[in-house]
Amino acid sequence: MVEDVRAEPFDIPGYRVVRWLGRGGMADVYLAIQLSLGRPVAVKVLAPERTPSDDVITRFEQEARIIARLDHPHIVGIFDVGRTSKGQLYYTMPHMPNGHLAARDLTHDQSAVIDVVRAICHALAYAHEQGIVHRDVKPENVLFDKLSRPLLADFGIAISNVGQTRVTREGATLGSAAYMSPEQARGRPLDGRSDIYSLGVVCYECLTGKLPFSGEDSMSVALAHVEQPVPHLPPARMHWQSFVEKAMAKSPDARFQSAQEMLDSLDTVEKRIALIAPIAAAASTLASVPERLERSLNVPMRSRPSTAIAIVILGLAIIIAATYQFQTPRPSQIAEMPAKASSAAAEDASVASKIVPVVPDSTSPTIADEVRATAPASEVVVASAEPSSKPVSESPAQLQPPAGAVIHDHGGPETIVVPAQFEYGGKTYNIAHAFALGRYEVTRGEYAEFARAAGRSSASCRQPVRLLSVFERLDWRNPGFAQDDRHPVVCVSWEDASAYVQWLSKRTHHHYRLPSQNEWVHAARSAAEGGGVCKHGNVADQSNRSFLHLSSRFNCNDGFAQTAPAGKFLPGSLGIHDLLGNASEWTRDCVPKKAGSKGNDNSRCPERIYRGMSWRDGPDSHNLELSGSAKTDVGYTTVGFRVAREIEEDEKFENAGANSN
Repeated sequence: MVEDVRAEPFDIPGYRVVRWLGRGGMADVYLAIQLSLGRPVAVKVLAPERTPSDDVITRFEQEARIIARLDHPHIVGIFDVGRTSKGQLYYTMPHMPNGHLAARDLTHDQSAVIDVVRAICHALAYAHEQGIVHRDVKPENVLFDKLSRPLLADFGIAISNVGQTRVTREGATLGSAAYMSPEQARGRPLDGRSDIYSLGVVCYECLTGKLPFSGEDSMSVALAHVEQPVPHLPPARMHWQSFVEKAMAKSPDARFQSAQEMLDSLDTVEKRIALIAPIAAAASTLASVPERLERSLNVPMRSRPSTAIAIVILGLAIIIAATYQFQTPRPSQIAEMPAKASSAAAEDASVASKIVPVVPDSTSPTIADEVRATAPASEVVVASAEPSSKPVSESPAQLQPPAGAVIHDHGGPETIVVPAQFEYGGKTYNIAHAFALGRYEVTRGEYAEFARAAGRSSASCRQPVRLLSVFERLDWRNPGFAQDDRHPVVCVSWEDASAYVQWLSKRTHHHYRLPSQNEWVHAARSAAEGGGVCKHGNVADQSNRSFLHLSSRFNCNDGFAQTAPAGKFLPGSLGIHDLLGNASEWTRDCVPKKAGSKGNDNSRCPERIYRGMSWRDGPDSHNLELSGSAKTDVGYTTVGFRVAREIEEDEKFENAGANSN
């Protein structure tokens, strides 16, 4: 049938058809000469069997006219639109003599990959500004002109907001399965972020020479885009990982929100490459030195090249680890201010201000009051707390929720009421208001449910102190050690944790968030160490003596070299588990950007603060004093998080007996 279509003669007024060039998804392409100007053009003629109705032809023709108005140096424009002598729809466009991207191997040319991605980003930014979504970004639609400049072609199945025109009916799926966004595969409404996903797939393929997902048929490939995480890039291309993962995030809200944002991130990748390239070249040169020295001196040195190469690679790792998001989090030991019984609130504020510079977090997610009004009833139980950390007596006008009350929202975790005031170690401490804190750290099982529901891609992950971990493929599913769904999730970034509490708020119709530093420290005071630290928390002890550890360990063995299942150790007096050890925990507070600092990060809070000891911390650390900060988009094997919950004014608390810990 294809041969018959190509052989069938037709005429196009003003053009002389020279020869058939090939077939696209819906059309045959011919080389022709535009007689009036004597220039070569490409003519795309829709094949009759691909246009089943006049309605489809009419809508396609109307869309082609809209796209013909696009005028951008990286978009293949349309010269003319019409019908052949046989009634077939056609349009003409510039002839691209240097082929398409699918015919080029860029796996060893990262600069060329950057050039292609940058050009297509510019093209998409322009098209999206005009209200047009391409819907078929793929290598075959990236053409090269006579100067080998990449241009985006074939807007034939694009959709446009201009005049409310659409190529296909709502719910129909057109495009190439290998490059489809999850929402496109599901036949859902699209916007420009769908094109960004497809360009992320193209980028992955350019870097690796293969597609991120494969399957027996188009349906299985489309499902993979919907369900499977973005594969890891090879170690030599790991500096692209965060860029590709963000472009290919399952949820449109988690992707680059515009082509311009994608361009800004591409600049960061280019800077990384500029840093790495000369070091890699030096490593290659140094690796050959022993062999050349052996040949010139006739000295056997075959056993030494691996050592030289290892030193070079280590040097490379150190430099990379200190650059961009590859740095490890920066812990700091902070001595608490002496307590002042006459002004406990002032003392608490002094401690916080001495920990790290903090600015109010206006960017943290909040839930509208009208949403809270629809909240289902919560299960609230009053726990019988031990008197070691007891609430301060208050007048009836200042009554606070009972300390240790358990709040369990439908669809949410158990949280424990932390009173605004309580005594610890003979001193009185207070904060502005009571709140509820997660009884346990967020577990892998809980986070996995969120990641599936939200289509959340995995953040890159590092192991503190271990510089070479920048080359390992670590994420929350594989932190480098065994975990199950009961263990606290680690290797999640601050952005991941923030997205989780926002999702949880929408799910439960209550306001969940990350705790502030003050709140975390306030609650952690209840994590008494009486009876031995190994009974109250998972810390560095004899169980992880096989690991390189530069600091001392506790002289005990809790049985867990890395993380332990949540709730495995004794809770504090309020009934909250794992506030001492297991994983350090993200807080909502940030380290503000320094005045005059450079970079593409437009956020005023480029780093966020975590608190508390983890499974790597020993007696040289103090749980209430240990804090650190790290970039918001990188996870660490020692850092997890737990949720905080606002206590609403109309919250009801009933004494329902003792709380079983």
